[in-house]
Amino acid sequence: MTETVLSVKGLHKKIGGKPIIHNITFDVFAGEVFGFLGPNGAGKTTTIRMLVGLAAADGGEIHIGGISLQDQFPQAISQVGCIVENPELYKFMTGRENLEQFARMSGGITLERIDEIVRFVDLERAIDDKVKTYSLGMRQRLGIAQAMLHRPKILILDEPTNGLDPAGIREMRQFIRKLAEEEGLAVFISSHLLSEIEMMCDRVAIISKGKVISVGLVKELMEQFADQVDWTVQEASVPKAREVLKGHPAVTEVWEVGDGRLKCRMDVERVSDVNQTLVREGIPVLGIATKTVTLEDLFLTLTQGGGNRGTEHAGIGSK
Repeated sequence: MTETVLSVKGLHKKIGGKPIIHNITFDVFAGEVFGFLGPNGAGKTTTIRMLVGLAAADGGEIHIGGISLQDQFPQAISQVGCIVENPELYKFMTGRENLEQFARMSGGITLERIDEIVRFVDLERAIDDKVKTYSLGMRQRLGIAQAMLHRPKILILDEPTNGLDPAGIREMRQFIRKLAEEEGLAVFISSHLLSEIEMMCDRVAIISKGKVISVGLVKELMEQFADQVDWTVQEASVPKAREVLKGHPAVTEVWEVGDGRLKCRMDVERVSDVNQTLVREGIPVLGIATKTVTLEDLFLTLTQGGGNRGTEHAGIGSK
């Protein structure tokens, strides 16, 4: 079985007497990248602060590597590597000097371990340069190296791609996957970049108004919302078209949206079959548009922030 590295059960938090975190529960496993998604003000940062001991929970339990964070804080937190917001680095020192300074504070970290982690984060050529000369992506990798020196079981990253250009985002995404797949780390990522979470994470928790409203595999969560097809027919044909669509085995749900349009959830690979059925039944099909459901659609639906945004491809029989 996969090891549970982080277990959060029934987490509650009040600020100024006002409840802002309500019964948050989820698990993070070794070797996976776990996304933590939510709109601004949803409670992501407050939750992370409780996970790393910067804020006390008012209720619930946090276990790291099976050890209670509340009851055995030093033992539990020693298994965590963390960057909240930006990595804290001494810019007037070299990358190596930063790592050596952190090693002295942590204790038990050898020079060999420093060299090993420098190679892993691919900073060998720049490690003896001043940090003030580093790009943002290099500083992020040095911060992750610092967080990994003591061999944690879980790495917690708050918005790790913030401020990076597209090339830097891609590099960070590949690096985070490498951490999980090659090092076996559990990586917990808070982010608002839905497309990045979709490409980077194995599982995701979606938080809204201080509550986790869905947890699961990214692929499985998206499969809750089968791809959609928008059919346009003559208005007089709408009732008959609705009945034909409802009766077709490729279609799982149908609803009217007005102006001769019907939407349905269905297997988009079978658009041609459904179109032929409509035509055989004497229903003039004026237009077809398919829409691929993305994590953004799921996110907006679950957080009640909107509905059917996504990539639409218009045209007869388009896919």
